[in-house]
Amino acid sequence: MDKDKRDLAKAKTVYETGEIITTKVYKVSPEQKEGLDRLSVERLERLREEAIPKIRERYKQMIRSRQQHPKNDNVGQHPDN
Repeated sequence: MDKDKRDLAKAKTVYETGEIITTKVYKVSPEQKEGLDRLSVERLERLREEAIPKIRERYKQMIRSRQQHPKNDNVGQHPDN
């Protein structure tokens, strides 16, 4: 029991679940890790480059829609007014 407590104290992150977790674990060399990290950064940059124009276009569409359909001045006021 003491060994289990020491192991838990040494663990960086502990997750408690009601399920059995199975996953494959692969050992990678420092060179492989560098390569994977670089690929991850490149992928993230590529995704950002693709997403930014799409976000801008949706924003422009929202602005155009709001300009074409201005809000009613009575919206949000109590019916008695």
